[in-house]
Amino acid sequence: MIRKILAILGFVILGVASSATAAETADAMLRKAAANINGSAGLTASFTLDYGSQKVSGTMKAAGKKFALQTSSASTWYDGKSMWTYNAKNAETTLMNPTPQEVAEANPLSIVNSYSANFTAAFAKAQTKGSKTIILTPKSKHLGYKSVHVTIPDGSVYPSKLVIVPSSGQKVTVSITQVKNGQKLPETTFVYPKSKYPKVEIVDLR
Repeated sequence: MIRKILAILGFVILGVASSATAAETADAMLRKAAANINGSAGLTASFTLDYGSQKVSGTMKAAGKKFALQTSSASTWYDGKSMWTYNAKNAETTLMNPTPQEVAEANPLSIVNSYSANFTAAFAKAQTKGSKTIILTPKSKHLGYKSVHVTIPDGSVYPSKLVIVPSSGQKVTVSITQVKNGQKLPETTFVYPKSKYPKVEIVDLR
């Protein structure tokens, strides 16, 4: 579940990178955002996940098709070909050359670029003054979500909060504390830092 949550998080942080106007539909916002993302040199975001009694903080970095997601419990690096996933609990890292579907499950950019095939976007009927809320409704039950609620402050290009409602299990609230766009990220950002985990076993599934 944490992997899917991170993917949705990436979709929202990277995907809703455009503020709404009165004449703009939710779908138009997301289409414009996808174009903005593809032209971005790099982006870094900090976030906190709250679900049940658990609270996890993390960061996400992305540039083009490459991305890196890090939390205290799990981290993923994808350099466009190979993907490493580190599990802190098991002290183990898996290495694989993922299929397009596997990349889509973990890569925020893949979700952004294909959101129209998987979600229906609409503004919530009830809006809070000073912000806009978009509701993403999955087109298929197989995605594992009932809905995702995104809150974007007026005058901002990034969301400040989202609530993920899974088909089963605990509701997840994500608070986004900082977003930096237009960064030039080095290639090593998206490659597993083996020297940082010298005693961690790497399971090669390629």
